[in-house]
Formats: sequence, C-alpha cells, structure tokens
Amino acid sequence: MKKWLLIGVLTVFFLAVFSQKVMVANAATENPVKVQVGVWLVNVEKVDLSANSYILDFYLWFNYDPSEITLVQIQQFEFINGAPSTYVVDADENRGYLEYRVRGTFIKTFDFSQYPFETHDLAVEIEHKSLDLSQMIFEVDSTSNIDPEANVAGWNLGEFKTSIKEHSYSDKTFSRFVFGLNLKRPILSSFIKTVLPIAVITTISLLAFLMAPQNFAQRITLGVTTLLSATAFHLSLLNGIPPTGYLTFADKMMLSVYVIFLFNLSVSVYITRFVEAKRMDDAVRVCRRSQRFLPVIIIVLIIIQAVAL
Repeated sequence: MKKWLLIGVLTVFFLAVFSQKVMVANAATENPVKVQVGVWLVNVEKVDLSANSYILDFYLWFNYDPSEITLVQIQQFEFINGAPSTYVVDADENRGYLEYRVRGTFIKTFDFSQYPFETHDLAVEIEHKSLDLSQMIFEVDSTSNIDPEANVAGWNLGEFKTSIKEHSYSDKTFSRFVFGLNLKRPILSSFIKTVLPIAVITTISLLAFLMAPQNFAQRITLGVTTLLSATAFHLSLLNGIPPTGYLTFADKMMLSVYVIFLFNLSVSVYITRFVEAKRMDDAVRVCRRSQRFLPVIIIVLIIIQAVAL
C-alpha cells in the first residue's frame, strides 16, 4: 500500500513540474521579448548599378529591457544583405541600450525596367541569429530618420522608410527589421543625357526625306552613318547597368528608333531602283508617299511606348 502511495505522490509531483514548464514555455511563446530598433542614416556614399550594390553609413541602436534579455543576446544579430564593418558607440546593459556605427556595402537586385528613368530602393535587413519570432520581436524606433545633409550624386533622395517583417525558414520564423531609402533619377537630367541625343541623331537621319530622289547616294550615306551613331549610343547607354533578361525603357526606345531607321533606308533603296531605271516620276511619288507615311509611323511608335510604360 505504501509503495503504491509513493508512486502516486511521485507521479503527481512530476506532472506538476512538467505542467509548470509547459506553462512557462507557452508564456514565453505568447509574450516574446520586444526590442526597439532605430537607425540614423548618415549618408549614401556610393551606388554601383552595374554591381547591384551600394555603400551606406549609418548609426544603429537597440533599446531593450535588461531584465528580459541580455546585452550579449542583443549583439547576436546579422545583416541579411551585406557584411559591413561595425564598431560599438555605446553599450549600457543597466539601461538597456546598445549603439553601433555601421559602414559597408549592401547588395540588392535592382529593377532596370524603366531605365534611365527608374527608381531604386536601397534597403538594409537585420535579423537575430538564433532568437525566432516566439522569443523576440523587433519594433521600430519612431526617431529613425535620414540626416538632412545626406545626398547622392546624380540622384534625388526620396522617402526614408522603416518596417518590421516576418521571414520564415523551413522550421522557424524570425522578426526582421528593414529600413531603406528611395532614390529617383532627375527627370530633366536623364532626358537631356539619354532621350535628347538620340532624338537629334534620328532627326538628322530624317533629313534624307527632304533630299531630291536623284541624290539617293547621299540619302543612303546619311541613313547609314546616323544608324551607326545610334547603335554606338545605344551600347554606351547600357554600359552603366548590368546585363538584364528583359527589355529596359532604353531598349524599347531604341527599338522604335531602329524601326524609323529601317523605314528610312528601305525607302532610300526603293527610290534608288527607280532612279537607276530612269523612272523619275515613280521615284518622286514614292518619296512623297513616304513623307506622308512617316508621321503615322512615329505616332504609332509613341503610342506603343506609352502603353508599354
């Protein structure tokens, strides 16, 4: 009888201990530690479009409750899209504060579909190495911002954004702090550097339609030389970005230009055949019809470009 009583007491004891541990674990899961993260972006030192990278300089700080999490645990975070250099500016475990100065290269795949009028988001993603969502959650410090004197040569600074995301792996989900800056190309500057030169080259090639049919050699020469200039400009235009598996706005624009050049040279060759056959009336007729048809082609190409945007 005493034996069974002892077994019963031990069973109740172990069940109580196990239940307590389960309750503690559930409480920890339901109430993960909250860590406030803030950032002050000092400057964007370089944007390398061809390498899909950018160099940022910023301060990063953490506010936390030292009774819930230790300073050593806070320090075990990582940058998801970069490996910058960091050094501690301030570390005070008593008041729950840790601050770093961070400078380094970060990587993100840029979208060049609207190049050379595109915008880019320069983002930095931070995540804890071991504490998942059930153990720790990041929160945004509302004082996070960008320095008023920050600038990027050749770009307009857009909106500075901070957010918290959840990132899932095969077995765990982690809280992720993300901040970023939107960069926009100056529209007027981009237009002058990209659209205006090719517009001038194309206009020069179209002067062939004002030449008399008898000057077919000059017409073809003008068309070929301006076509070579346009091709060289196209190649130089794409040197500033990495190879892409899709057409950029610059590619679509140049395709429209090539259509105009093809029409110009085709008409010139067609006129040449009539002139060599001494059929001047037919040559003049083709020249006049092509002059009337040219604006239609240009308007259609402009509409296609507008729809493609």
